[in-house]
Amino acid sequence: MEDIKLLKQLPLFKDFKVTEVMNIAMVAEQESFRAGELIFKEGGTGDALYVIKKGQVRVAKRDASGEEHALALLKPGEYFGEISLVDKSPRSASVYADKDTELIKIKRTDFRNLIAGNKEIERKFYKSFTEVLCERLRVANENLTFSQEINRMIREVENK
Repeated sequence: MEDIKLLKQLPLFKDFKVTEVMNIAMVAEQESFRAGELIFKEGGTGDALYVIKKGQVRVAKRDASGEEHALALLKPGEYFGEISLVDKSPRSASVYADKDTELIKIKRTDFRNLIAGNKEIERKFYKSFTEVLCERLRVANENLTFSQEINRMIREVENK
């Protein structure tokens, strides 16, 4: 029941009926990771959505010189890897357990089989998925604009 409540709170499944979320929980797997352990690596095959039940994860990405930078710390109730439910592109970042962590794992194949043939649940998912991506794009645009503004100010100071 705890997993169903957690999944129902996710923006991706907010419009789902409890019975629809129960079906998702039935195909979900439980995974545990120790602090510092790699959950998945940037560039690896994206095949599942993960929801944090307990613990904390660190999302990191390598720059052009190979140095890794932390992008986010995610806590219980947050999720990552959702794009892999839709496409088969490689992972865009690495994720590590920052503390001992318990996750709910929903594999793409299981999820796709679950929504196949059910137009209503498929519509609900893609609507929510689009809303989540739009919000993330807005934040990314704001961060990019802020970064460009900082770089402009640095150049002005250096040229004085």
